[in-house]
Amino acid sequence: MAIPPLIRVGTDFESEYPGAEALATECFANLWRTAELLMGLHNRDTMDRHQLSPSAREVLAVVEGAGEPLEPKVIAERLMVTTGSMTSLLDNLEKRGLVRRLPHPHDRRRLLIDITPEARLIVDELLPALHARERDVIGDALTFTEQRALLRYLAKLQQAAIQARSAPAPQGDGRRRTARPATAKGPQS
Repeated sequence: MAIPPLIRVGTDFESEYPGAEALATECFANLWRTAELLMGLHNRDTMDRHQLSPSAREVLAVVEGAGEPLEPKVIAERLMVTTGSMTSLLDNLEKRGLVRRLPHPHDRRRLLIDITPEARLIVDELLPALHARERDVIGDALTFTEQRALLRYLAKLQQAAIQARSAPAPQGDGRRRTARPATAKGPQS
């Protein structure tokens, strides 16, 4: 028996939103919800095991993955956050002894960020655990063939989303609200 998706739209959805497609909206909403659920697993594990926010985990993974100290600006670009957010995040990681700021070898106005040995131990324990979780969750839900098919479908959606970024947003055909039952009136003034 097929398992229904978590998010469904009402049977009158296309009447209420002329020009919309219920199936497309359900796909979009369920992709979003699935991503939230999956990332929620990683985020909970990271917080429970190491009291790290998702952003802090990503900073450590990015710097460790680079194999060399990085400028804060580079880390911010890779995480798609503002440099102001990055400064605050790095301050907190530095207070915990997980990153250190190093002078840039060629420009005294710039800094480099490196992770500490303690952070490397965290990354070396955490990332394999997260990847094992991915294997378990995805593997329990999908066969190897289904996983390959999912990647093909996701690639198609990613490409469509990338192309849509350069196109103007479409105009909807308006909304047709259905009449709602009258509600009880509050106290009269």
